[in-house]
Amino acid sequence: MFGKDIYWYGVQAVSLLESGKLHSPDHSPVFHIVALLFRIFGVSDETLLGFQILTCVWLVFSVFLSRFLIMEAKKGIGVLSLGIPSIVVFVLGFLYPKQSWALGFLILSIGFSSPIPTLSSFFSKTTLSPSTTSSSLSQSSSSSFLSTSLLRFRLRWIASAVFFLFALWFHPMVALIGFGILVFYWMPEKFYPVIFCFAIILPFLLPQNPNGRFYHDKDIFPLSAAFSLAGFGILGDWAFLVFGKSEPKFYRMRKALAFFGFLLLIPIFHFADIQYRILLSLILLVQVFVPWNRFQILVWTASAGLWIFTLFTNPNQFRYSYEQMWIPGESMAAVPNNGLLVAHHGFCEYYHFQFHKDCLSFEPDTKAISELPQNTEIYRAVYGIRYENLLVSKDENKKPIFNFIRPLGEYQLVREEDWKKYRLLLEKRNSKLLQVAKSWKNPYKERPDFIKRKHTNGI
Repeated sequence: MFGKDIYWYGVQAVSLLESGKLHSPDHSPVFHIVALLFRIFGVSDETLLGFQILTCVWLVFSVFLSRFLIMEAKKGIGVLSLGIPSIVVFVLGFLYPKQSWALGFLILSIGFSSPIPTLSSFFSKTTLSPSTTSSSLSQSSSSSFLSTSLLRFRLRWIASAVFFLFALWFHPMVALIGFGILVFYWMPEKFYPVIFCFAIILPFLLPQNPNGRFYHDKDIFPLSAAFSLAGFGILGDWAFLVFGKSEPKFYRMRKALAFFGFLLLIPIFHFADIQYRILLSLILLVQVFVPWNRFQILVWTASAGLWIFTLFTNPNQFRYSYEQMWIPGESMAAVPNNGLLVAHHGFCEYYHFQFHKDCLSFEPDTKAISELPQNTEIYRAVYGIRYENLLVSKDENKKPIFNFIRPLGEYQLVREEDWKKYRLLLEKRNSKLLQVAKSWKNPYKERPDFIKRKHTNGI
C-alpha cells in the first residue's frame, strides 16, 4: 500500500459502518465514499487501493474536463490536445485523497468559470433557408445569440459556484487555496511586492507553538523540506510552476498561480503540514492552463522521470513499511491488558484498521487516560531503538527501568510508564538515542489544541 495515512480512511469508514458515526469528527463526505466501497466490495486493503485509484481517476477527469471547457474551438477537442496531467495526480491521489477530491471540484469550478467557446460553438450553428432576408437574419440571430449567451453565462457561473461549495465541503483548505488564487488573479501586479513583504513579516507574527493549526517552524527551509519529502521531482515541478508560461489569454491566471507558488519559498507555516500540500495543489492546478506542445511533453517526461526515480530510490517517502507491521501488530493486540497502544502515525492507523484496537499517535493526555478501560494499561510500540538497549537500561539506583519488554522485530513493546522514565533518563544523560526517542518514530507530543477542539466540537 502507498500513502502514509490511507489506513485512517479505513478506520473512519469502518466506524461509519459499525456505529453510524466517524471515529474522529470530520465534516468531509470523503469517508462516506470509502464506506460505500467497503459496503460493496468488503473491508480490505484491496478496497482501499481501489479508493486511491478512483481518486486518481477523479483528478484526471476534472483536469481533462476543465481543459476541454477553456480551450479554443479552433484547436479542436482531440484527446492529444487535452494533454496528460502531471504525475502529481498520483502523488495527491495516493497520499492525500481527501484533499484530492476537494481539489477536483476546485478544478471544475475554475473550468466552468472560464469562457466556454468550445461548447458555445455547438449551439451557435444554425441552418438558414436561402429566402431569409438579411434584416430578419440580423434581428433573429442577434436576439437568439443574446438570450443563449446569457443563459450559458448564468449556467456556467452557477455550476462554478456549486463546484466551489463542494470543494469547501470536502476540504476547507482547498477552498481557501481557490479563494487565494482568485484574490491574486484580480489583484494588480503592482501590489505583488507588498504582499511579498508582508509574507516575509508574517512568520514573525505567527506562534511557534505547534499546538495551534497554523504555526511557524523556523528550523525548516521550504526548498530543503520539499527535497526531503519528495526529492528532485517536486523541485522541478515547483520551478515550472513559478517560471513556466502559458498562452497570452491565460496570462493573469498563470501569473497568479506563479506568484502563489513563489510565496511558498518563504517559510511561513510548517512546511510538511501546510505549505507542501498547497504546493502540490498549485502544481496540479497549473496543468489546466499549460499548452500541450513539444516543450510541455519534454517537461512532463523530465518531471515523471524525477518522480519515478525518487519513488524507486526512496519509497519510504511515500509509504510506511506496512509489510513489517503485521506480526508485531498481531502480537501487541494479543496482550490481554493492552487498553491503549501508543505508536507512530503509520503503525497506529495500520494497527487500528487491521486489529480493531485503540491506538494513539500522540503522547497520552488526560482525555486518553480517562477513557482507558478498567484493568488495562497503556503500552508503547518503541520504534528505532534496539531491544538490547532497552534491556540493559537502568535507573540511578541501578535497577532495570523496564519490567516488561517484548521484542517484535523492528518494534519493542513496553509499558508507557516505563518508557517515560527511560526517556527522562536519556534527557538527563543527553544520550544520542534521545533524537530517536523524541522523533516521529516515537510520539512525544500531546494532541495539538486544534485536534482536541475537533474531537470536542467537531470543528
